[in-house]
Amino acid sequence: METMVLAIGGAVLLLFFLILFIISRIKVAGPNQAFIVTGRKGRTHRAPDGSRVRDLSGQKVVMGASVFVLPVVQKLHTLDLSSRGIRVEITGAVSKQGIRCNLQGVAIVKVGGSETAIRAAAQRFLHQQREIDDFTREVLAGALRAIVGRLTVEEIIRDRAAFASAVAEEAESSLTNQGLVLDTFQL
Repeated sequence: METMVLAIGGAVLLLFFLILFIISRIKVAGPNQAFIVTGRKGRTHRAPDGSRVRDLSGQKVVMGASVFVLPVVQKLHTLDLSSRGIRVEITGAVSKQGIRCNLQGVAIVKVGGSETAIRAAAQRFLHQQREIDDFTREVLAGALRAIVGRLTVEEIIRDRAAFASAVAEEAESSLTNQGLVLDTFQL
């Protein structure tokens, strides 16, 4: 009788620890987070056009949902999807007339919300997410200088909204290739 109670108690305890282990391996992404689970290669999924596609990247992107992470064979990484306010300042940009200009702007940038953008951003910035600000600042400063060089000082002052829009268009392809999205840019 005593051994039966010990066996049942041991089984209940084992079941309890197994349930705790399973629960500890379930991770839930917040609304401003993306999880990248690595270690699963060759999964088949349905593409937007309805065809079946085999994913050979070994990465699974999870946004706003839960995922079970297998111990030892999978690793969970977190990417922050929050918007970032970035100040951009350039000094001595030369206008079309040869006049030096000092400009200040503010950009709102975030990691794109699509799986493709998240993968691109994860490959470039996952372990150095603070570098997103510096990278974006450099891209926008280059775009600012390029646009200033095409305009006169009067054109820059007269239509700041068009100027800011031109800067955003100039920087968009560089940022998109890195998985980033420029929400707004104000001069």
